[in-house]
Amino acid sequence: MKYTCLLLLCLFLNSAIAQTLGNPQDLPFQLSLEEVTQDELPGLHSFAFAHYDEWWIIIGGRINGLHGFFAATAFPEDKANTLLRLINPETGEMHTWAYDALNVPFKDALKSTNPQYTRDGDWLYITGGYGKDQIQNKFITFPVLTAVNLPDFTAKMLQGQNPSSAFKQIELPAMRVCGGEMEKMGDYFYLVGGHDFSGLYNSNGPPQFTQAYINEIRKFKIQNTQTGLSIADYSAVHDEANLHRRDFSMAPLVLPDGRQAIALYGGVFRPDADLPYYNPVYIAENEPFMLDAQYAQVFSQYTCPVVPIYDATDKSMYSIFFAGLSAYYFENNQAVYDERVPFIKSISTFRRSADGQSQEFVMPVSFDALLGSNMIFVPDESAPHFDNEVLKLQDMNGPTFVGYLFGGIKAEIPNITPSSASNRMFKVFITPDGNATAASEPENTLLSASPNPFSSQSPVVFSGLPAGAFFTLSNAMGQVLYSDAFDRLAVDRLLHAVPSGVYYASTLQQTIKLVKAE
Repeated sequence: MKYTCLLLLCLFLNSAIAQTLGNPQDLPFQLSLEEVTQDELPGLHSFAFAHYDEWWIIIGGRINGLHGFFAATAFPEDKANTLLRLINPETGEMHTWAYDALNVPFKDALKSTNPQYTRDGDWLYITGGYGKDQIQNKFITFPVLTAVNLPDFTAKMLQGQNPSSAFKQIELPAMRVCGGEMEKMGDYFYLVGGHDFSGLYNSNGPPQFTQAYINEIRKFKIQNTQTGLSIADYSAVHDEANLHRRDFSMAPLVLPDGRQAIALYGGVFRPDADLPYYNPVYIAENEPFMLDAQYAQVFSQYTCPVVPIYDATDKSMYSIFFAGLSAYYFENNQAVYDERVPFIKSISTFRRSADGQSQEFVMPVSFDALLGSNMIFVPDESAPHFDNEVLKLQDMNGPTFVGYLFGGIKAEIPNITPSSASNRMFKVFITPDGNATAASEPENTLLSASPNPFSSQSPVVFSGLPAGAFFTLSNAMGQVLYSDAFDRLAVDRLLHAVPSGVYYASTLQQTIKLVKAE
């Protein structure tokens, strides 16, 4: 009886999810891929990366496939990427330098896997990563912040000279993270999620490792001066329920009111089960994060490339996910659940409309192999884009080259599979539909509250909320107090009961500050 009920529940969920999937013909663009693999390039994944002029800079990562499940074979030392690489993607030209020949204080950190990284101007910043510390003779997550001067690095590598002068490093406990993501938004860097993993990974017998999830969004400024590196204005939002994530995809987006933000999609593992997270998290400047409890992401919950596109005609945000690992795979024109979270071939598009509603579309284009996991997307700087690299659909004319896909893990079968590091490379083209016409920048939304400050005797009244709008109320510590479709009576009761202080009311487009007086 229990098995029958579970089977019926799974059939019901699959039917409901299939109904939520959109028709890709309704999208305002088409996607196409062109394979341009350079046979000279090695298979690589889980590295730090920057694009400078016509050159790709690759630091760290692995040259084998998915990690093993026994301590002796999980992360073999001889499968770490032991070469700094400067690559021309058009020609396959490559220049290398051995890490062991560097004169830097934390060279082992540069050989790590799954570090967090982002580019800011002429600098690539790298935090953490997991690997072998030769001094301690053990595997650790490195508490290291590295800055790489891209012009200096490129020049030295092209000249065949030691590129050590391009590196600055500092040891900082807050950087001890691997499997998270890092982006810069405004003046601040955001180090999101991940974990602190030390020891040898094994899935059988007593653990030979320690692991602590970060459960945080860490926000800080990097001070990069002639005397070295430091961080300033550090703060953190801690949430063990919604930020207990690693190995997720994080990508920029543009909100309907024109502000820029960051979206966190998927990630593993939930505390209650070895399953991924499904609800996206949105992070905007000077605001607590927002969990989208209304929508459960169907495909690609593990690290994979994301191509972000903004459509100014209706203020919709589109994010294209390139396969990887997924709780659902697409077969016979429907989404099929697999609790083992298999590798898939499908490419999907996640649409977030201006009203906060989300929907996914399985694209007619897919990979010919099980690719995508830990692959990267390299935006083409000539494609029309915002300064956070979100593409502007209305500024495209005909098929537009928007960037490359490269590397990652190639699996042989969906589950419990042999795998290898991929060297495959694809050009990505976006073609807007003929009805995609130029539009002005998005206008501001008008969420407001009055009176503000308010009190239990003078309750707050909200305006600018459409019927059924998704609404979140958070306190000054970032704790989510309410997250659901707006219910005036429920919100009134909550605001009547909370103590005096600062609160934040949010829709999916806007956040306002509330103050409850004594």
